[in-house]
Amino acid sequence: MMKRYSILLLMLFCAFLLQAQNLAVQSFSMDERDMTANTEGTIVLDQNGQKCALIKVETTQQGFSFSTGLLGVMKTEQHVGEIWVYVPEGVKRLTISHQQLGTLRNYELGESVIRARTYILKLTTGEVQTVVKQARTTQYVVFQLQPQNAVVELNGELLPTVDGIATKMMRFGTYDYRVQAPDYLPEVGKVTVNDPKQKHMVNIRLKPNFSQVTLTVGNNAEIWVNGQKRGNGTWTGNLGAGTYELETRLAGHRPQTITRDIVVTSEPQTIRLNAPTPIYGEADINSTPPMADIYIDGQKCGQTPQLIDQLLVGEHQLRISRQGYSDYNSTFNVREGETANVNTTLAKQVTQTPTSPVNSATSSSDQKRVVTVNGVSFTMIRVDGGTFQMGATSEQQSAYSDEKPVHQVTLSSYYIGEAEVSQELWQIVMGSNPSLFKGDKCPVEQVSWDDCQDFIRKLNQQTGLKFRLPTEAEWEYAARGGNMSRGYQYSGSNNLNDVAWYEENSGNSTHDVKAKQPNELGLYDMSGNVVEWCQDWYGSYQSGSQTNPHGPSLGSSRVLRGGSWLGDAWFCRVASRYYNTPVLRNGGLGLRLVLQ
Repeated sequence: MMKRYSILLLMLFCAFLLQAQNLAVQSFSMDERDMTANTEGTIVLDQNGQKCALIKVETTQQGFSFSTGLLGVMKTEQHVGEIWVYVPEGVKRLTISHQQLGTLRNYELGESVIRARTYILKLTTGEVQTVVKQARTTQYVVFQLQPQNAVVELNGELLPTVDGIATKMMRFGTYDYRVQAPDYLPEVGKVTVNDPKQKHMVNIRLKPNFSQVTLTVGNNAEIWVNGQKRGNGTWTGNLGAGTYELETRLAGHRPQTITRDIVVTSEPQTIRLNAPTPIYGEADINSTPPMADIYIDGQKCGQTPQLIDQLLVGEHQLRISRQGYSDYNSTFNVREGETANVNTTLAKQVTQTPTSPVNSATSSSDQKRVVTVNGVSFTMIRVDGGTFQMGATSEQQSAYSDEKPVHQVTLSSYYIGEAEVSQELWQIVMGSNPSLFKGDKCPVEQVSWDDCQDFIRKLNQQTGLKFRLPTEAEWEYAARGGNMSRGYQYSGSNNLNDVAWYEENSGNSTHDVKAKQPNELGLYDMSGNVVEWCQDWYGSYQSGSQTNPHGPSLGSSRVLRGGSWLGDAWFCRVASRYYNTPVLRNGGLGLRLVLQ
């Protein structure tokens, strides 16, 4: 009896050793470009209020538990194909346990994890089988859905859906299901589960309850459907059966509205909408001395004195210019059926011969352009063209691989914003303020790349100028100080606290623009406050020299440049680059303008 008992213990011990060998670590490393642990919405704090490090455990298995000893695990999250494990800074070892796959005790990570950084741990696991197999009485039901946003209710339970696929393990039997999606006819039915060897597939293609409708209008006017803006000039989309109010709008014009019944058909429908009708007023422009050139919204309209009719109602930019006199710049409003009056005296220019060299970065009159929009002014700084080395130059410590190779870039001259676009400028142009941290002089944030394009389009309409986002090369050249560069690691200094708001000094919020020291060109906040969108698609650098590069012609992500209030010093370097989808919005994303 004792002998049999000893043999049984030995068998159990061997089984435990075999089980433990099923769990191993394939690799562990930091992912320097993964900002998940330092991005608003996915940040987790430890017991001391500090940002945790994030270990992404790549595995298709579920049911794991993790331990770091005394430092503890702050949080775990199950994601598709990986488990997120949040741990405090300083963790060196990780114990991984699984009920079937065993335990890997005190695995040495090889380094102490750093807060707010993301690490990748790849697991390898074996399969565990029992000696006795019982008859299977359950199996997966898999729904493949068209459209992919359809939802499934199975046996009264709403199933989660990913990319048009919903799954559920069910006991053998017959169950009712219902599949539905917006603008589609629902489908109901029954599914029977009885095969232990293979999953039960249910393919559902819902019948549409809509028509494809194209709405068009001239003048690139805005198109509104039932009070919601859908596009400019042309919009194509799906509309269900019903009655719709279709409206066109354009600044300075009277909107046009029609009501249309939409009937579901298999053929696409095109509806031509009436364009908004212009609303006119006039302006009487005069100056002392007379015979000065009049520019309205950037277009020459004659010389003073002049009565100008057929002006669209709304705000207009005015410039009056005569040789030997300083330009007069202002805005004026035109109202329907009324005459706006502008009468000004031009200031005569005084020519002086400088006794010392002019500092071209700050003193020369053509080095700055002040633009005023409805009382809000901002300054554009001239960046003289030149040639520079772009990327991971010697002063850029710990540069990442996508900052290489260093390559020569030649740029033409351009103007760039002295500061990031403020909330008061965004508000006056867009009529709203999406920012998380409110303040007129703070940079606008929570704006996507697409939002920035809409803002720039409206700003150009109101000023008659041609603003845009900087290219990635223009941004880095300006951040380095252009042809006045002193080779700093950050924009304007090697001491980051002098020039930037970042995670060490921001107090977890943005600050007024221009509160830190400027760089060599007089530009503020290029290493901190908010990250700034660039015009380019993101792509790898080329080794050859380039002139006025604009990045790849196609892509899925746009370039982001500069540090932010929630980023660490590494991201504040002038060569640091990262990227995201054009629709991303968060409290750390803003913009800076360029005027060519």
